[in-house]
Amino acid sequence: MVNGMEKVTEVVSHLRQDFEQRGGLRHIVFVACGGSLSSSYPARYLLDSEGRSLRVVGYNSGEFVHATPKFVSENTLVVGTSTKATAETVEALETARKHGALTVALTGDPDSKTAQAAHYALTYFHGDEWYQNPTLVHCNSQGTTMKLAVRLLKEFEGFPLYDRFMDGFSKLEDVYAKAYRELKPAAAQFAMRYRNDTIFNVLASGTAWEVAYSDAFCFLQEMQTVHCVPCHSGEYFHGAFETTDENLAVLLFKSVGRTRPLDERVERFLTRFGGHHYIVDAMELGLGALDEEVAEYFNALLLHPISKQFISAMGDVRMHPMTYRRYMWKFDY
Repeated sequence: MVNGMEKVTEVVSHLRQDFEQRGGLRHIVFVACGGSLSSSYPARYLLDSEGRSLRVVGYNSGEFVHATPKFVSENTLVVGTSTKATAETVEALETARKHGALTVALTGDPDSKTAQAAHYALTYFHGDEWYQNPTLVHCNSQGTTMKLAVRLLKEFEGFPLYDRFMDGFSKLEDVYAKAYRELKPAAAQFAMRYRNDTIFNVLASGTAWEVAYSDAFCFLQEMQTVHCVPCHSGEYFHGAFETTDENLAVLLFKSVGRTRPLDERVERFLTRFGGHHYIVDAMELGLGALDEEVAEYFNALLLHPISKQFISAMGDVRMHPMTYRRYMWKFDY
C-alpha cells in the first residue's frame, strides 16, 4: 500500500459511516492559511474535475470564521490544514463543528491543537528534509490532501481512476528521485543567476498553480524576503504581461496535461519579449511516465519540491537561510 494510505482509508471509512447517518455528503470545504491553504489546491482541483455531485471550495481560515457559508451543515466535511496550530485554522475547525459539520485535521503533529479541534486527524511529514527524500515526496501536506481527495472520491462516488492514482503515487517516487538528482547543477546555476533579483513573477496553471502560489508567498516572500507576484498562466495576458521585459525575473512551471497549452503560450511570449526567465517543465522531468489520465493531477506534487530545491539553493548563495523570519512567530500580529 502507498505510504500514508492506510490511515487515510481508515479515516474516510469512518466518514462514510458518519455521513450515511446524516443523509450523505454534499459539501467539502478546505480551510487553512498561506502555504497550508495552497497545499489543498491540487486536491480541490481533482475533486472539481472528477467529482460528479460534491460542492468543493477553499477558504482562508479567518474568512471562514467571520463569514461562514450558510451551506455549512451536517452534510458538510471541513478539512483544516496547519502544520502546528495556526490560531485561525483551529478556530475555523471549531466553527465548523458548531455548525454541525464533520471535520478532519491535517497536521504535522498528532497532538497539535489542530488535531484536537477536529473529529479526525491525519499527520503529514513536514521536516525540512522532506524534499530531499524521494520516498516522502507525496507524504507532505499536498500529497496527504491529495490522498484524502482520491479516497473520498472512491468511497462516495466509486472513483474509476483510483488504482491508477495509487500507481501514480508509487511511480512519482522514482520520477522525483531522478529529477532531484539530475537538477542539482541546474539549481546551483539558478541560484547564481537570480541571487540579486528583488522582484519575481511566478507562473503556472492546472494543479501547478499551487506551486506558483507557494513559491510567491512562502518560499520567496516569507523565506527569502523578496517581492514576488504569483500569476496564473491563463491570466498573464490580462494585465501582468505588461510588466515583462528583459530584466524581470520570471519563473514558469510548465504542466503535463490539459492546461499545458496555457503555459506554452506564456513561454512563447517570454522567448520573444523576456530574457531573464527560467522554465521548469514537468514533462522534461519525467511526469509523462505516469498514466496520462492522472498525470496532470501530480504536477504540483513533483514541481513543489523541485522549486524548494531551486529556491533553497538561492538562499544558500544569498546567505539568507530559509528559516529566517523578520516578524513571523516573533510578535503578536
